[in-house]
Amino acid sequence: MKKFFFLLCLLFFFCPTAVKADTFSFTLQTTSSIALSNTVVAENNSTISDEELIEDLEENISSQLDELDFSSLDEVLKAFTEGQISIFGGSSFLEKISSLIAGEYSDSTSLWQAVLDCFLSSVLGLLPMISAIIGVSILGSMLQGIRPTNNGKSMAHIINFVSYGIVVVLLLSLVSQMLISTTRTIVSLKNQMDAIFPILLTLLTAMGGTVSASIYQPAMAVLSNVIGSIATYVLLPLFIFIVVFTIVSNLSSTVKLEKFSSFLTSTYKWVTGVVFTIFTAFISLQGISAGSVDGISIRTAKFAIRSYIPLVGSYISDGMGIILASSNLIKNVVGVAGLFLLLASILSPLLDLIVFMLALKLIAGIVEPLGNKQIASFASSLSKCMVLLISLIIALSFVYFIMLGLVMCSANIF
Repeated sequence: MKKFFFLLCLLFFFCPTAVKADTFSFTLQTTSSIALSNTVVAENNSTISDEELIEDLEENISSQLDELDFSSLDEVLKAFTEGQISIFGGSSFLEKISSLIAGEYSDSTSLWQAVLDCFLSSVLGLLPMISAIIGVSILGSMLQGIRPTNNGKSMAHIINFVSYGIVVVLLLSLVSQMLISTTRTIVSLKNQMDAIFPILLTLLTAMGGTVSASIYQPAMAVLSNVIGSIATYVLLPLFIFIVVFTIVSNLSSTVKLEKFSSFLTSTYKWVTGVVFTIFTAFISLQGISAGSVDGISIRTAKFAIRSYIPLVGSYISDGMGIILASSNLIKNVVGVAGLFLLLASILSPLLDLIVFMLALKLIAGIVEPLGNKQIASFASSLSKCMVLLISLIIALSFVYFIMLGLVMCSANIF
């Protein structure tokens, strides 16, 4: 009886413990199931929010693109040749922007094919003139070899003068074409600056980059008007004077204008170097510091909205982030399209100038052994003059590139 009573006590003692263990096990399983379901729901909500975020971003991008005016840039494209349009990769500026936003970049094969076509067209366009100049030089050398013994020196001078005059006329026609091409390129770059920088400044201001916009706006006016005017009304006339003095200095051994021509060349180089170096250094330092200030301001504004506006602060901050992200994407894509436009504008005239410079060196190398030193010296001096036009286009394009890069890098907080 005592043993039975003892077993009964043990049974009553352990039963509540077993019930509690089962209850705890059931509670743990229930809690785990609820947590797992909450995780799944959170993941679904996250997926939905990401999709909505992408849709909102696309809507903001499309609405902002519809409000921007690209007609001035389309006018620049209308003046392009087929080769330049193929280098740019689109028939309209908006089409190029849409393809860049979609991640559709130009095929490198077609780009290099367009560059090769431009180079071959430049070479083939200069071949008839090069052949004519070499033919005139050879004919002049042959006539000097068969000149009569009486009055041979005067006849040689006449033959040299006529040969030199024909070569000068032929080369000046090509120089005038290169000068016109350079002038058109400078005007095209000026029109691009006047068209693309107001769009970039509008997008930069919409993102809150007010400090950067206040610095870039006068700098762009200086680049487009002052530097463009210096290139058109100072440097190009200096180039014309240099070419004229080069012709006269090689006309006769008694006329010596090489030192004055060298002075004008040095003046051209110094004006180009000083103007573009000072402007590039100033705008680079100011733009980098202004971009840092704008980045801090935008981050501070987003933090203040999220932290100090009750209930809806995070939603407003997220909406602001979507608008800033779309504006930043459009700004950078417009800048990249501007770089393609810049490349298409300068590539063809640069190839023409480089090919013409090499052709002049080739003419000098072929004509010099024939004994006509005047033509060889003139062709060699004229090839050095072509370097001045090449340097002018490259310097203006480099400053344009720096400005685009600074605006693209400003207010990038993402």
